[in-house]
Amino acid sequence: MAIGFSVVLLLVVLELARRRRLVEEYSLLWIAVGVGLIVASIWRGAWQAAARWVGLAGLSPVAAMAVAAAACAAGLWISVAMSRQRQQIERLTEETAILSAELRHLRAFDKR
Repeated sequence: MAIGFSVVLLLVVLELARRRRLVEEYSLLWIAVGVGLIVASIWRGAWQAAARWVGLAGLSPVAAMAVAAAACAAGLWISVAMSRQRQQIERLTEETAILSAELRHLRAFDKR
């Protein structure tokens, strides 16, 4: 089940990157997370070790996987939102630069 979730996460990340809904930096991070989850899924004690590491030692491996899935879903959603905002900021910066150049050009034309 964990390997399936990890593969689905990788496929979703690749699709979001292909559609340019996730910037490259975040894509690389999420690909690394997906690969890490695959490795953790193959190593049986990884989920228990991760649960102990975050202070949830009594958590079963299935519950640890559910927590990881929820954290990944929330993190990926935030990454997509941040990517969208970054793209909007870049577009607005370009539009502002174009408008500034046009304004300088008009002011120079008026001075003639």
